[in-house]
Amino acid sequence: MNQLMEFRQLGRSIARMTVPVLIEQFFIVIMGVVNTMLASNMGPQAISAIGMVDTINIVVISVFSAMSVGGTVVVAQYTGRGDRERANQAAAQALTSCLLISGLATLALFFSRSWLVQTLFSDAEPQVIANGLGYLGIVLWSYIPLALTSIGFGILRGAGDTRTPMTVSILMNLFNVVFSYVLIYGFSISLGFLHIVFPSFGVRGAATGLLMARTAGMLLIMIPILRGSKDIQLTRLSHFRIQMRMQKMIFQLGVPAGTEQLLFNGGKLIVQMFIVSLGTASMAANTISNSVNSLTMIPGNAMAIAATAIVGQQMGRSKPQEARRQLKFLVLVSSAAMLLLSLSLFPLLNLVVGLYTRDPETASLAHFVLTTSLIAQPLLWSTSFILPSGLRGAGDVRYTMIISIVSMWLLRIGIGYLFAIVFAWGVVGIWLAMYADWAVRSIFFYIRMLGRRWLQKSVID
Repeated sequence: MNQLMEFRQLGRSIARMTVPVLIEQFFIVIMGVVNTMLASNMGPQAISAIGMVDTINIVVISVFSAMSVGGTVVVAQYTGRGDRERANQAAAQALTSCLLISGLATLALFFSRSWLVQTLFSDAEPQVIANGLGYLGIVLWSYIPLALTSIGFGILRGAGDTRTPMTVSILMNLFNVVFSYVLIYGFSISLGFLHIVFPSFGVRGAATGLLMARTAGMLLIMIPILRGSKDIQLTRLSHFRIQMRMQKMIFQLGVPAGTEQLLFNGGKLIVQMFIVSLGTASMAANTISNSVNSLTMIPGNAMAIAATAIVGQQMGRSKPQEARRQLKFLVLVSSAAMLLLSLSLFPLLNLVVGLYTRDPETASLAHFVLTTSLIAQPLLWSTSFILPSGLRGAGDVRYTMIISIVSMWLLRIGIGYLFAIVFAWGVVGIWLAMYADWAVRSIFFYIRMLGRRWLQKSVID
């Protein structure tokens, strides 16, 4: 009976942090699925171009998100200790460094975008290349507002506020769907003598809609941070003066996490090059599979995001064993939820794939890939990604960096090339190599979680 009561109490405690993140992730994924469907209806060349460029976007965005880990963990640990002033200082320092880094990265990508696309995706069809350049040339300007939004989300979550990021994220993604639909397809209105026609912009419209939505999200998240709330009060300019000691703490966490994500997603970019060489149908099937796959990842992504702040706060309270207990609970709940979603999607696969494409070859490939994914995800994903998120919350960023990088480059890239190109298994081989990567990550991160070393990594003094 006591164990049951403790289990319920643990569930309620974690639910306060994770439910808003879960709702947020649900809307993000649903809006992303809708956007992919909108792009799919423009034809295989359009969806292939967007999927191709999104691999570049994911690399850049993931680095920004990883850099936010430093701010999230430091804010969370000071919040757990009850030191609000230090938490505010950490938040301001994270925003300052984020603005500088994202600005430089955006400018660098702007001047190298043509060379980058031509070099990475030289095997793509000319129309796919042209669409990709047009899409990237616009969407790259959304990196600065997206980076600041990501940092803002991390700061508030680290301080225990998951509701505000949830609200802003939902609004931002709703804006994205509305703006993108209007800009992709245009519209016309007839009101008697008045006839209004708004032109369609296709792929460029999709990029512009994304830029507008991310800018709106940045403005919405900065209001509670700069105006001040019960969690964070950055109302003094002195908070934003460079403090080398605080920056050092943030970068000691952010740089390894950023390096991990840069090399991990850089590996994904190389894998995308393999997929490009397989043809347009494989590219489209991979994009569709990723989109549908994201539905079953909603619980896992929510738990992974929350894990960093939850573990960080427990470490700040000097309760390492509670941090371990809550991390185990997150993995268990995530795996169960992903299993239920996978079982629900199995009988609907033909219908779901049909919403994306009517091309028989693309649909057949996507259906087979998704079948394998719905089996592998519930078994391997949570231990592969939620555990390292929790380890980062404790400050154990170097171990997660090494395991993630080595596993990615040996398995996803090495085995992926062997399966997809040498054995000629195509896009299916790419996904099988990814499952092998998940399995190896799960083993190493689970062993680490059972040990003691990660519980001694608290970063604040």
